[in-house]
Amino acid sequence: MNEPAHKQDDQELYDECLKKAEGNETRALTYYNHRRNAEPDRDCEDLDHREKWPMLTPLLILYTLGTIGVLVLVYGFLANRLGWW
Repeated sequence: MNEPAHKQDDQELYDECLKKAEGNETRALTYYNHRRNAEPDRDCEDLDHREKWPMLTPLLILYTLGTIGVLVLVYGFLANRLGWW
């Protein structure tokens, strides 16, 4: 009897697309699919926010170790060339 809320929203979106397509059902279906797929799911969690720090931590560690390694190599090279030892 009563349609679920998401079916009603889908019908309203399809009607809007049909109006925009000037009655052409093929174009309306194309508009509808494009608009429906472009909307983010409301139930989906924000994966960018969740994954930011776990991906950033190993990179920061590697970059820090790399920077320290390069500084040690440059210091060692200069110390050897300039006779600091």
